[in-house]
Amino acid sequence: MSAHRALLCRGCAGNLYAVCTIGRGPGGETVGEWEVDHEIPVPCPLSGLLPLTGTAASVHDLPGAREVLGPPD
Repeated sequence: MSAHRALLCRGCAGNLYAVCTIGRGPGGETVGEWEVDHEIPVPCPLSGLLPLTGTAASVHDLPGAREVLGPPD
């Protein structure tokens, strides 16, 4: 198991969870099927962007990740 920083919501600074199922892409590359959302439902100005879902090599490569993941502005 590797250590990583907690995922924080840029809109409310709440903790996010990330679930990933590993699979193979059309070219044989390793890709993850991701779901990212608040750990606990909270009022958040970015709630319309969550949950983030999709296929990507990294959680940070998901569409919308730059808008949602990270410290609050």
